[in-house]
Amino acid sequence: MLVRTVFKQPSYWLVPVLVQERVVGFVRVLETGKVAAVGVHCRDPSRIATCPATITGIDAEEADRRARTRVHPELGETPMDPVFVHDGPPGREAWLIEVLKDDRPTRWVFVTPAFSYERRAGEMLREDRE
Repeated sequence: MLVRTVFKQPSYWLVPVLVQERVVGFVRVLETGKVAAVGVHCRDPSRIATCPATITGIDAEEADRRARTRVHPELGETPMDPVFVHDGPPGREAWLIEVLKDDRPTRWVFVTPAFSYERRAGEMLREDRE
């Protein structure tokens, strides 16, 4: 899966390692083709069925569903389609749903398998605080 920056520019690939159609690990590959990281999601071979079904942990549809609880159409807000990004350094991956008001981006909603968070659109992650 192509991972983009929060400004939707291509950044790197997240490649799943599959066993019995479940994601047991990943390889993070930079644009140069260099392997930046290799990781494991599941360590117990007897529990393969409990491993994620997708490299992102949740799919775009689920991320969209979770983000919509933070969108207020009655206030003129409209959510854009989810984009898989890294918020800050590579590895800090999340689904980004940009929220528009009056056709302008106003908020970024980030959805991960574990939680959701948001901030003003265009505001970069403060790594010294987060």
